[in-house]
Amino acid sequence: MPPKKPPVTKAPARAPVKSTPAKGTPAKVTPGKKVSGAPATGAKKPGAAPSKGNVPTKPKEKVWTKQDDAARTIQTKYRQFRAKKILEKKKKEKMDYEELMNKLEHEAFLKLVQMEQEQAEKDRKKEEGERRRRAEEIKRKKRMLEAAFDGDNEEILQILKEVKELDDKNNIGNDVIGKNLRDRHLLAMVECEDANENTPISEAANGGNADTIKLLLDRGANPNTQGQFKRTPLYRSAFAGHLEACQMLLQNGADPRIYASDGQNPEQVASLAAVIQLLKEWDISQTEVLLEKLETEKEKRLEEVKQRRAAEESILEKQVEITQQEYDVMQKQLNHAYCELEKRISEHDNAVAEGFNRPEILVQAIQDAETEVEILKMNTEKSRDKLSQAKLKLREQQKGGDDGEDPDDLPGLKVLVKELDDVLFRDVGNKIKDSGKWPLIIDRTGQAATFLRYRDTNCVNALSPKQMEDDKVRLSLLGAVRFGKPFILDMMEVDMFDTVSDRFDNILKGLMGLIMDKSIMQEENYLKIVKESDGPDYQKNKFNDYRTSSFKFFIITKNPYPPDNLMDNTYPIRIYVPTAR
Repeated sequence: MPPKKPPVTKAPARAPVKSTPAKGTPAKVTPGKKVSGAPATGAKKPGAAPSKGNVPTKPKEKVWTKQDDAARTIQTKYRQFRAKKILEKKKKEKMDYEELMNKLEHEAFLKLVQMEQEQAEKDRKKEEGERRRRAEEIKRKKRMLEAAFDGDNEEILQILKEVKELDDKNNIGNDVIGKNLRDRHLLAMVECEDANENTPISEAANGGNADTIKLLLDRGANPNTQGQFKRTPLYRSAFAGHLEACQMLLQNGADPRIYASDGQNPEQVASLAAVIQLLKEWDISQTEVLLEKLETEKEKRLEEVKQRRAAEESILEKQVEITQQEYDVMQKQLNHAYCELEKRISEHDNAVAEGFNRPEILVQAIQDAETEVEILKMNTEKSRDKLSQAKLKLREQQKGGDDGEDPDDLPGLKVLVKELDDVLFRDVGNKIKDSGKWPLIIDRTGQAATFLRYRDTNCVNALSPKQMEDDKVRLSLLGAVRFGKPFILDMMEVDMFDTVSDRFDNILKGLMGLIMDKSIMQEENYLKIVKESDGPDYQKNKFNDYRTSSFKFFIITKNPYPPDNLMDNTYPIRIYVPTAR
């Protein structure tokens, strides 16, 4: 049987193409058809099929080829390779960054340890030097007392010469200040005391050395000093029966009427008849004249000392003023350098976020700014030390002491870092509450700032332009009041309190004053800094007195010598770091 022929599929009938009449030629109308609203000449009939020349060609469908598969595979592999390289680069950058941070932390730790070791060594040497100085001074005093008893005037003069040489060695000048200090050192040696409170003139009187008594009197010794049991040099000389010594003392103002603690005077204890007769026949009016003369000379010396001290204080106050001005300049420069560093960091972050392809330029700018900050920090530290030394000398002069004052003996409660929880948050003993002031934490190590940042607190760095933006400060303060948390102002090494107070005025006039006098915790005050855009958490009904009353304000500074006005308006707390000796 022959195979069937496949059915022939008829092509669809093509719609007849009506020829478009030429321009200006009337359209041909088919007879029998009604034409209504014939179009204008030359216009296309609505719905009419386009002419053959105007038929749009249908785009050919894309046929996926082996070349396309190969291109896709290449693109995929390339992108995978590129992503892998970028990931490796990012990982390497992260590792380099972490390695750099670890290196910096290690270097910082080593530097801190080195600084602590240097400070410990410095303190040890200072203590050893002080101990050696005291031992040498005790030896000199012992030699002085023994020489006075033995009548060894040459030894006494040699000891006084050693005191002068020691002043020369310590670079004590010969100006008004230096002369006053040298005179005090010599007088302290002339009137030194032993364990029984007996002075060299008393020992010379007990030894019967009239020449030594005269030598000591000429150098300012007091003839009526009282040692153990209130015995005067005349009492001891009369008791020992030294006639010449008694005469020398009487002729230079020794008072025979002074009684010792045993109820006896020099005449009653005299062991020699000639001494008894001398004391009995002595004209007391001469003693009165001599005592008046001694008193006049004493007042004159005191007035001279007072004038010299006034001149010294004037000079020292001028030095402190000049040094303070230099320090203030360094503080301003350091503050400006910190702000510039923050700007460079912000510029770098913004540029990287916007796709800047040469961030190394900005990194170099950051490094330059960091170098400038470090240089200024060292210069500020030197200026601070210079200022502290000038203030120390002024305090010594005002107190009239010659042994000096421990530079670490500064006002403020001294606590360890581990004690901050009890002192700041628990206020054990209610010392902060009773003071009525907010605490000023003085910490050169920076440990207190780290400790407080890891607590539930709102911290603001006064040197960071970002953190010091008005709205950020406002919300930080408002959150601390709302939730009863500490609001911390970290000023680091720079005295920023007045500057920060001015910045706070942008938020609310007198805001720092409201914080310092604690009236910010009152509803009518803290609601003044609330804005409608702050959200429902800061609506009036969300605040309650219990939480608000728990608000605290802490100021942290690394400057060991804050301004006096800040010290007066706060409760100073100094972080004490024990040093192994």
